[in-house]
Amino acid sequence: MNNIIQLIQHPQVGGLEKMAFGLCCSEITNSKMFLVAMEGTKKGAIKAWPQLEELNNFYCLNKAPGVSWQTVKKLVALIDKFDINVIHSHHIGPMLYASLAKMLRPKVQHIHTLHDAWYLTDFKYRMFTKAIGKCTPITIVADAKAVAELAQKQAKIKPAHVVHNGIDTDYFTPISRYSARNKLGLPHNYTLIGCAARVEEGKGHKSMLRTLTTLPYKVHMVFAGSGSQLEKMKAYAEQLGVADRVYWLGCVSDMPSFYSAIDVFCLYSEREGLPLSILEAMACNRPVVASDVGGISEVVNTPHGFVLPINQEQLLAPNLLKALSLNYGTRIRQYALSQATLKVMANRYNKIYQHAMV
Repeated sequence: MNNIIQLIQHPQVGGLEKMAFGLCCSEITNSKMFLVAMEGTKKGAIKAWPQLEELNNFYCLNKAPGVSWQTVKKLVALIDKFDINVIHSHHIGPMLYASLAKMLRPKVQHIHTLHDAWYLTDFKYRMFTKAIGKCTPITIVADAKAVAELAQKQAKIKPAHVVHNGIDTDYFTPISRYSARNKLGLPHNYTLIGCAARVEEGKGHKSMLRTLTTLPYKVHMVFAGSGSQLEKMKAYAEQLGVADRVYWLGCVSDMPSFYSAIDVFCLYSEREGLPLSILEAMACNRPVVASDVGGISEVVNTPHGFVLPINQEQLLAPNLLKALSLNYGTRIRQYALSQATLKVMANRYNKIYQHAMV
């Protein structure tokens, strides 16, 4: 039996965090999962992300800022206490701490998923990542072919596997638009374009707000998520004169209702791996308009939405209007069911875990 730690940086709702959470909730044969966040406390994490309370094996290491040897010791203590034989790390910080723990417990296998590779364009991070890989053996997995190709190009890192992220398509299923808008307090008499992303630079909020100024007044925008740029983005909407057409929902716990409430999902981000939000929206039968970054073009195609160059913002408005006019029935959800289920992802990772222990 494999006892596996899914090691994440912080217990906040985001794509890779939800992916690790999904693996912990899935029934992987002969594996017991532990979700471990390096930062924060368990109490604070559950308050911000109530679903974490469902996990029996969830721990926070409450890491202090900077490099913390105490955090390595806490991680090793969990390895010893629960007889962990695989650490699956997500992002560069967890990759480092998993490698340091492996140096102290060499029998533990280390698997790392690259959820994006944009940071490898920075020389410092590229050298840092390559140095970690030389310290201890790591099985690298990419969440999209585009991520694997960029890692190979930028850092000569060749992932051993490509595994697309998967979602719980039983949970992400459409409900009536009317009920969903009632739940979220959204108006019924407007067309809604939605985006779910942290409100940070590079996530495309500014482009979407500028685009809104060119769309018919009946089209409004809804944003789910919080972040350091939230107040600045609200002020930007005011500056553009579209504040009365924008709804800022903050963190939304009922995301199936969010996707069901909107008419089109849009993510015009400058960098991504394979964002779960796109898969979730499609599972809720919503067309997608997104930037051609990371692995987005691997799962979004013309019958189900549109993928646009990141440097051609002028294409955003006409393609949003085209997406609004799509006649798709239940086709988009059926496509999502064939592409990105949690079960398929979990089974693929299970094979990687089993192979690592041979």
